[in-house]
Amino acid sequence: MTKGGSGREGVRAFRLSAGLADRLRRRILGGEFGPGGRLPGNRELAAAYGVGVGSVREAIRELDAEGLVEVRPGSGTYVSRDLRTSWPSGGERPLDREQVEELIEAREVLEPRLAELAARRASAEQVEGLWRALERMQESISDPPAFAEADVGLHMAIAEAVGNRFLMKATADIRALLRRDMELSAEVGIRRAGTLQFSVDSHRRLVAAIAAGEPEKAARIMSSILRRNRGFVTGLYSGGMAAEGSGEF
Repeated sequence: MTKGGSGREGVRAFRLSAGLADRLRRRILGGEFGPGGRLPGNRELAAAYGVGVGSVREAIRELDAEGLVEVRPGSGTYVSRDLRTSWPSGGERPLDREQVEELIEAREVLEPRLAELAARRASAEQVEGLWRALERMQESISDPPAFAEADVGLHMAIAEAVGNRFLMKATADIRALLRRDMELSAEVGIRRAGTLQFSVDSHRRLVAAIAAGEPEKAARIMSSILRRNRGFVTGLYSGGMAAEGSGEF
């Protein structure tokens, strides 16, 4: 009996720490905690999320292993200054065109399915979070870096609504690698009349489909967004803009 209870407690502790790691990962990749910024202390995080300090330590350990944070004994936990730590070629070298195209392909495989699952599984609270993330995109439309961060936040919120931490981790990894290219796309997009607003409007339709519980429609809209993104981003690497590129992310 004691063994069974102990096992259940272990599973519960694992789920708490994994859930907290997911939430912190989303806040980091969404830009709420900027590169080099200090995270709240372990006790503060434990109180904020209603978990034990041990669960916080486990969550921080997971993020540290991923390269998202750096633990400095006696000082605290800090967001890595370069969040893109999993380069296929190592180091901080920018991605080449082939690597970018592979990452875009990975998004095209993964994210329509995430949108579909989010439409089936998202809670009312998570849907509210999607609308808030969309509003941040709208508010940052004249600030390319902030717009790119807001876009990351929205797509990470969609992944979180699915409730699968492995899919969320895959999304986070891809997004971290593409961060610089997304910011460049936003910089270019702001100089093209209506480009970023078009992106916001497309994402609004996506969120509406998820909120309405329309999985097939959500998947189609996400696929459309990613097709346009492919044309836009590959256009940057070829020295021009593909005709159908819209600056969507």
